[in-house]
Amino acid sequence: MNIAELEALKAVAETGSFTRAADRLGMSQPGLSRQIQRLERELGTRLLERRGTGALLTDAGRESMQFAIRTISDFDALVSRFGPDPSALTGVIRIVASSTPAEYLIPALVSEFTQAHTGISVEVLVADSAQVARTLGDRQADLGLSGMPSSPVGYSTISMAKDEVVLAVSSNHRFADQRSITIDQLRDENIIEREGGSGTWQTVVHSLSAAGIELPEHKASMTLGSTQAVVAAVGQNLGVGFVSNNAVASHGTKVVAVRIDGLSLERDLSLVYETGRVRGRHTQAFIDFAETKSS
Repeated sequence: MNIAELEALKAVAETGSFTRAADRLGMSQPGLSRQIQRLERELGTRLLERRGTGALLTDAGRESMQFAIRTISDFDALVSRFGPDPSALTGVIRIVASSTPAEYLIPALVSEFTQAHTGISVEVLVADSAQVARTLGDRQADLGLSGMPSSPVGYSTISMAKDEVVLAVSSNHRFADQRSITIDQLRDENIIEREGGSGTWQTVVHSLSAAGIELPEHKASMTLGSTQAVVAAVGQNLGVGFVSNNAVASHGTKVVAVRIDGLSLERDLSLVYETGRVRGRHTQAFIDFAETKSS
């Protein structure tokens, strides 16, 4: 087994095609097929189910894919760590981010970093906050950005920005002319919720628990998967919802931010990374950069 064989498996799995995988790796399709065949012989099992020009991972293939991701990542980190002049760093940094930092923090942060490190590119995957932790744990990303109120065991965090969760209401709503309301005023309201893995929703739940407050009985009109979806629904007067204040501020006059009396919904948007993981110098350069930008 060697890195080239693992890279071949990873390329086929990610593209779903021997042809596209060969193009990505700059090699012939027969050459790529031979690498997959050698790997399957070494492991004594089928890793891919061939379907015409396409391919799907078998159960053994999915398990091997996770090993390939970790091994390639660690190998790239070693190559990068012992490479030449740090000012000439090259490589790809994979960042998984929850929706709020992905929309309001990452664009400027990545732009500034890549202007100073022209040989490094950054790929961003958007997921909910719970998926951020899982993606990092599976080593499908190098770094994470999340607004979760707590970080997983074995991970370090750097606070990149302060954020506040507010109640977004339509400008036509009866709360719109109030700076704040009591929690009891939400009784029987249509509350547009986020999915359980949302850092925004977890911040609300955590803060309510810490304050010994419970949401009164209300109508959960719908559950949506992104900040922008919640704000859009609020703007159409379909209900009220908890979102980042950044989202309200960027949505014009159709949506208004209202606070809840006695409830602190401030949080950190943080860079998250595995504490003991071997990292390439290009990834470490981003962590060092984040430290200098830390709030």
